[in-house]
Amino acid sequence: MDSFSPDAAIIMWLAGIAVFGLLGFMLMTLAWWRARSQLAQQQELVPAGEALRAALDAARTQARASEQRLREVLDAVPAAVAVYDNQDRLVCVNRESSLQHPYRGHDVLVGTSFEELLRGALAGGLIPEAVGREEEWLALRLASRAGKGSALSRHADDGHWVQSYETRTPSGYLVMARLDIAPLVEKGLALERSNEQLLRLSTTDGLTGIANRRQFELTLQGEWQRSARSQARIALLMVDIDHFKRYNDHYGHLAGDECLRQVARLLGLCVKRSGELVSRFDGEEFAVLLPGVDAAEARRVAERCLHQLQEARIPHAGAPDVAWLSVSIGVASCVAAPGQAALRLVDDALQALANAKSAGRARVELLDPQADAVSLPAVL
Repeated sequence: MDSFSPDAAIIMWLAGIAVFGLLGFMLMTLAWWRARSQLAQQQELVPAGEALRAALDAARTQARASEQRLREVLDAVPAAVAVYDNQDRLVCVNRESSLQHPYRGHDVLVGTSFEELLRGALAGGLIPEAVGREEEWLALRLASRAGKGSALSRHADDGHWVQSYETRTPSGYLVMARLDIAPLVEKGLALERSNEQLLRLSTTDGLTGIANRRQFELTLQGEWQRSARSQARIALLMVDIDHFKRYNDHYGHLAGDECLRQVARLLGLCVKRSGELVSRFDGEEFAVLLPGVDAAEARRVAERCLHQLQEARIPHAGAPDVAWLSVSIGVASCVAAPGQAALRLVDDALQALANAKSAGRARVELLDPQADAVSLPAVL
């Protein structure tokens, strides 16, 4: 066996050092390469992050601009608009809403629930129809939240009428709109008052202030139909001022107009039951409609009218026989028959009136073959 020489050992030692050196160099080269790659990746990520931040900033700016445009649109709406989220909390209101209760100071109220807002309004007594039953009203109002239709309400603080609408969006948000309709309500009320006034004018005699012939005919038609249904009697008095032309000729037309007003007032004092109507029929003729009254009671009312005029002692110097104004009254009473015209009652009463005049005036005549005419001459 050959001996191991020192030179060979040195060579082997140097070769090992070379191998380990080469291995270390390779490891260092690999580490340097990895570090360089990571640095390059980081350098590449920096522009990407800056781009992302720029995109986020642009998106935020666009969102703020869209929100501003939306608010400008809402503020331009001529109605109060409030938006609630799906938890029924206030999200935003427009300028018109911020001027109304309960949204005044809306920057503070954003996030407040609808129930809290209502309770505040109830505590302040700003909902007149809820006073004294606040909890019941609140429960009904919350139950009808976003229901169909619209509700008409009145604000106690400003007296304005508003029409309210509530609409639920697909995402669960609720949009409330309240339109001030006070001008419309005021116009409607004014129109109703005008119509009522026109109706009164169209059914009222301008001279005497009592019902005119149109109102008499409308009332007679209604009462006639009721009599036909219920088989209740209906009576009519036709009253005529005796020698009224001579009264006008002697005292003048102004005094004649005042005479008509006096007679209308006195006849009105003679009817007492609801539904009875005194109207001016034609010229110096008056009609007294007595629903539900039989012939005997109608004659008593006629006699009361006759006495009322006699006791008034209205001077009539132009009358040929007496010194005081008198009237003649014709009375008719019947039960309306289906299909029979109401003019039958008018014709009967006019016939009775003609009989009273032909019998000497200042008396009552009842159109009934079995009843005698009641003649009450005027007091001299």
